[in-house]
Amino acid sequence: MSVNLIGSDIQMMREYYDEALEMQGIEAKYQFPHLATSNAQGEPVVDSYSEPIDTHIFFDGTPKVKTYKRLGWVVENDKELPFLIHCSFNLKNLQKDSLFHISGQYTGMPDRIFRVTELTTDLQAPDHVVAQVVPVYDTKQLVGRTDKEVETTFNTSNHFIKPKTDYRGDYYDTNNYTKG
Repeated sequence: MSVNLIGSDIQMMREYYDEALEMQGIEAKYQFPHLATSNAQGEPVVDSYSEPIDTHIFFDGTPKVKTYKRLGWVVENDKELPFLIHCSFNLKNLQKDSLFHISGQYTGMPDRIFRVTELTTDLQAPDHVVAQVVPVYDTKQLVGRTDKEVETTFNTSNHFIKPKTDYRGDYYDTNNYTKG
């Protein structure tokens, strides 16, 4: 008897996990980003999202530090841990900045939107993917900011220096430097 799992065993485990998701999981809509990057401030800049895909997930709203350690993530305390979503290994284009829309289970509450910040799998038998997610409160900023919005948002001294401004606050032209 072999101790290691081979390809066909892992495929079978993934199929079992997908079946468990269908039977016991929470219905959700999933969207993956097109051409995802990040700006100088570290915010995600997403060109657009795919059409919503219906899927099932397991949602862990109160994960424990032990769970994070088992998955290989380092956490300092258990005060404000991010949520975890367990989803199918076969989910199309799952990546950082993907969105999960979870609707109210028993009421007509609006969808809650969660953005993926980290992804991992179990190292011994990768039968599903675990996504660390954070709630999205500003739904207007789901698709990245335009250059004009970034320029008006980050133009004060407590954010960053305005473009074409030196460290003294003087305007300069990149072709020929002039104080202005």
